[in-house]
Amino acid sequence: MTQAYLLTIIGEEVLETVLEKEIMALGAKGYTVSKVSGRSQSALRDNPWDGENVRIEIITSEEVCLKIAQRLKEKYLEKYPMVTFFHPVTVLRMQHFY
Repeated sequence: MTQAYLLTIIGEEVLETVLEKEIMALGAKGYTVSKVSGRSQSALRDNPWDGENVRIEIITSEEVCLKIAQRLKEKYLEKYPMVTFFHPVTVLRMQHFY
């Protein structure tokens, strides 16, 4: 068992491809994308014309996690409705992640 970090990004589907490219360029070995829905204090996002929300999850080293989180903060968080968070996780087969 190995300690790693799970970084979760929830944002607009329109950013999915761009974020996937950035994540990989910053050192992630892979990611998982899921379509998600939800509600914030300001709005319910349920208009199919607006696109869906996606959740991108990355399991990686602390170094890569912090690098990706910093890029999100610098480039996306002020411009787009996005939630991002990370926390330590224990992984059984680390060779899949870094």
